[in-house]
Amino acid sequence: MKKLMILLVILVLVIPSISAEGENYTAHVRIDIPSAEPASKILHECFVEMDTSDNNCNQDKDVISLSWWSWSDQTNSNWPDDDSKSRASTYGLELNETFESISYFNQHLFESDATNNSSKITDSMPVIDLEGELIIAEGETDIWYIRMPVEMTPLVNLTDDTLLYIFLSQKNAVDHHGRVVSNLIYDMKPEVGFGIDADNTTKVEWIISSEHLEAAGVELNQDPYGWQLTMAFFGAIESDNTTEQLLSLHHFDIPAKSQNVDSSSFYIPALIGVLLIIICYALISQSFRTEKGMPKISSAWKNDTTMIVEIQSFSQRVEIKSINVDAPWKMKNNPKSRFIEPEQTVNLEIRFKQNEPVGCQVGIRLEVEELGAWTQYLMMDSSSTKEE
Repeated sequence: MKKLMILLVILVLVIPSISAEGENYTAHVRIDIPSAEPASKILHECFVEMDTSDNNCNQDKDVISLSWWSWSDQTNSNWPDDDSKSRASTYGLELNETFESISYFNQHLFESDATNNSSKITDSMPVIDLEGELIIAEGETDIWYIRMPVEMTPLVNLTDDTLLYIFLSQKNAVDHHGRVVSNLIYDMKPEVGFGIDADNTTKVEWIISSEHLEAAGVELNQDPYGWQLTMAFFGAIESDNTTEQLLSLHHFDIPAKSQNVDSSSFYIPALIGVLLIIICYALISQSFRTEKGMPKISSAWKNDTTMIVEIQSFSQRVEIKSINVDAPWKMKNNPKSRFIEPEQTVNLEIRFKQNEPVGCQVGIRLEVEELGAWTQYLMMDSSSTKEE
């Protein structure tokens, strides 16, 4: 039993270390990336004009709508606008004070074009099989960032210009002037590091670094609510490389707390809890068995040179292995070793050669099944019949 308890203690100490091996971050949120949206789902990007009061960017719920803000220099807003300006240059937009909000649908100016193109790949969906998770991680410097370990497999051959855009947006963004924009994009991260051949699986981890988030004004540890992530693959199927379009779209909310069970936040504490319960149970059980197995020993003087030792056993068999006495007392007889069966009482008579003027200490060597062996000492005054 002692060996078992030692082993359990070692497991409690070692298992967390094994789990954390190779992990140099703490996961605060861990969720699975959901399946791709249907081909009919449209990604709507709207460039907001300087006056945010217009409603031109509002869309119905049938599309995934994201907003771009490009006017922090002109309005002294704390919203990021570098990615917006970069995206605007992709579309060839001229950003000036007369700019009016403009929308793009799956990177097309007209929603009808987006709808027509998406209908061409409906029968091929899903074009890309993407499995993985999003992790809000805290690194060694206590700064939070985003990790996305994934496995990505194109199910058809894709063209060389296939590109993934990762958009981090906030549902209801408010700047320090009180301006409000829905689904405002704070950060855009393009990715091209994946295979484009059919059935060619790429294992990759996309990371939005803490520096990237800090530059965008995103502090997930301070403001964890209302964030969402959009992953949009743009490109073309090799068999129809004349049409560049949205190939696969993933859009999901980032919870403030983890929705998944993970080894650092639940599994290991739960395992430790179970092991501690087992250890506590073992200790209590051992204590109970010890209490029930320990014999009761009492002693008394029969006369000046004879001592009676009463040994009462309980749930365990007791072996009396030997008896010795400290000088100057000397035994006249030497009681033989014997067994006492459970639930029995035995009286031992120890006779001494003569009475001594000092206290008498007797050592009785006992062994109890499952509890081991030890020496029980009895100390009697030479002239007393008091039990010790």
